[in-house]
Amino acid sequence: MPATARLKDRKEKKQNGGRFRDILEAAHLLSSGAVPEKVVESVLVHLCERLGKRSRCVLLEGDDLRLRFWAGEHSCPIEGLKVVSGSIVWEAVRKGTALNLTDLRQTNGYEHTLPQPIRIKSVIPLTYTDPLTGQPKKLGALIVDSGQTGEPVPEEDFEYLQVIGELISAILGRAELIRQLMTSCRRQEAMLMETAHNFRNSIAVIGGFALRVAQLAGDTELAEKAKHLHEEVKTLEGHVAVFEKYMSLKT
Repeated sequence: MPATARLKDRKEKKQNGGRFRDILEAAHLLSSGAVPEKVVESVLVHLCERLGKRSRCVLLEGDDLRLRFWAGEHSCPIEGLKVVSGSIVWEAVRKGTALNLTDLRQTNGYEHTLPQPIRIKSVIPLTYTDPLTGQPKKLGALIVDSGQTGEPVPEEDFEYLQVIGELISAILGRAELIRQLMTSCRRQEAMLMETAHNFRNSIAVIGGFALRVAQLAGDTELAEKAKHLHEEVKTLEGHVAVFEKYMSLKT
């Protein structure tokens, strides 16, 4: 093998090794307990440094797509910037299809969100599968470009970006699942507290009625049974109070 070919082969292996390390590092961050937002920011910074390109994430918030994470130089403030509805980014998100735009003509007819439009870029949709329904859920998109230089993303880097997109999706999907579980827990907690409150009120009425019967019945057998009922009601009230105390503890 000629020296130039060997040098090229070593360079490609080094680049591929770097990509694999990035993927493994992102996967490690995913399995850790790190804050999802910090993980996404870290992944984008690695992308920017590895590829020498700008990277950013847009996320679905209700009916809007908004820019929330980025790395690299941008000529304008982009925090929370709303992606215009006629953008090709929206099309990629809606269809769930990754796009590697290498020709200016590919964006003809589309609107642009940034004041200085970047036509040459890669757009990777972010989705995750809801474990409860088994249905895919759209999260947003990963966007990578070279800024005004207009250098396209090579095909091998585009494939690498799709793997990174899957990892970012898993990170954001896990965060969304945790939010859903927390919301469900809070809703169930509210239902349990309301049920306990209603139960306590009901047995309090029974206890009051039993005590009244015991007082009116004198020393009869009925009075004795009424007293026992009243004692059982007081015990139940104690159990309900302990339950409500546990439910109100902050975890």
